[in-house]
Amino acid sequence: MQTEAWKETINEQEAIAGSHSQMMEQSNVRHRQLPSMTHLIFRSRLLIGLVILFSAGTIYFASSVEAADIDLGVTAQKAWDSVLNKADAQTKLTLKQAYEKVGNWKAQEQAWEQKIKTLHAANTAELERLRVEIRQTDEAKVAALAEKVKQTQARYEPLFALYSSVNRQLDAAKAIKNKEWSAAIRTQAETLRPVVKLAREDIRIKKKELAEARKRKSTEIKRLRTMLAGADSAKKQIQTAKKQASLAKERYSNALQQFKQSTKQGQPSRVLSSLNTLASAAEKWAGTKQHIHTLEQKVSTTYVKVRQEIAKRPK
Repeated sequence: MQTEAWKETINEQEAIAGSHSQMMEQSNVRHRQLPSMTHLIFRSRLLIGLVILFSAGTIYFASSVEAADIDLGVTAQKAWDSVLNKADAQTKLTLKQAYEKVGNWKAQEQAWEQKIKTLHAANTAELERLRVEIRQTDEAKVAALAEKVKQTQARYEPLFALYSSVNRQLDAAKAIKNKEWSAAIRTQAETLRPVVKLAREDIRIKKKELAEARKRKSTEIKRLRTMLAGADSAKKQIQTAKKQASLAKERYSNALQQFKQSTKQGQPSRVLSSLNTLASAAEKWAGTKQHIHTLEQKVSTTYVKVRQEIAKRPK
């Protein structure tokens, strides 16, 4: 609608300019006088078009932000309507403005509550994901090193079995005091000894690598969990803030009952006073919800930092 209004304004301006060109051909005198007049009309119509365009946008924005309804109930609603009908114009306007103020704060409270629910759900889901990913830190690396140790041990197992067998034979040869047999077995044992030593060193190195990887994994998990625990402070504050919100809600409910009671009495001054009290209670209630949302954002910020740290680690 705003674009169509703008086009209509431009079309009118073009029509005026076209009409002006025809008049220029008919008279030199009118040619000197009409440009200033056309320019004035052009500016006026352009200004009107802009005002219409701006007004339409303002009306649309205002209509998109509506105050929340105050749940008065049938009886209290009738009493409120009666107070408005009996009040003079100025008093009626003041009462309506105060009533709308309550509705505006109530709408903000509801909006913050919805934002809190959305952000809290997102934080809860992200926390679960982070816990899983932290637990899996370097899991593949450690598993690969453990498998390498296992494979290395299996590869050298026949060598170790042979070396053990040769040593048992050497002991048997010594027991029966067979020098030739002992010499032959001893030569075989001495040949195997450096090979076995190298095999054991290979296994030792791989086990050391595995142990160091497990230690690094444990250290990193501890570091990330410590970062994750950085949100605990905000979470504790959220619990305190929720208690404050509950108290604020209770005060709002009490103020609402007082307002309903004042409408039954029908005195505009008392009704206005109770409305102002109700508006103050609604404002504080909305404020507690905003504070909770701010704390949820702190939790979210902590999780983002942890996520960034996890992303930095090589895969």
